[in-house]
Amino acid sequence: MPTARSTEPFVVKRHGLGTTKTALALGTAVFGLMVLLTLTIVVVQALRGASIRGPLEAVWLAWGGTPLIFAVGLPVLLLVGAITALEERREDDADDVLLTVSDAGIYLGGEQPRTIPWQEIRGVCRLEQHETEETWEPRLVVMLVDGDSLPRSTRAWGPSCPWPGTHDLLSRPLPYADLAAAVAARAPHVPVTNLGRVET
Repeated sequence: MPTARSTEPFVVKRHGLGTTKTALALGTAVFGLMVLLTLTIVVVQALRGASIRGPLEAVWLAWGGTPLIFAVGLPVLLLVGAITALEERREDDADDVLLTVSDAGIYLGGEQPRTIPWQEIRGVCRLEQHETEETWEPRLVVMLVDGDSLPRSTRAWGPSCPWPGTHDLLSRPLPYADLAAAVAARAPHVPVTNLGRVET
């Protein structure tokens, strides 16, 4: 059973390039560098008393004008991103929550979000499932079956999700020790294990 005292939930949210705010910040930085590059060329050429047009054309019309097209389109994308970020601020950010460990149980986000109460949980484990010949997929499994009677297929052990943070660009995966500590703080009776690579 969960501990009697109430604690703050342990929440893992989507980070990295998968979030609108991060993409917006990255786009703003790129646009700022473009403006800075243009201003630098103009100032340097003006101080030298040389033609400004030649260097600007060399930079912005290279590769068939791709940099110029990108520079013109980026402000529109930034505007759309800013509007989206403002809308997200008003809405619930439940879509960005990958995992929550609370006094009530464990919430797994993703395509099929689900909350599992502690009384149903027999264990929590990290494992790697064989996806292809060379690829192993790290997953978090909330086990609904006792350890001594686990079915052969790990898919039958209970609900699972990709290990939080694994697929987000420029983000670090959830440390196993953090998950173990979060579960131990709320449900010390629930074992947390790292099984490594398991054939499904």
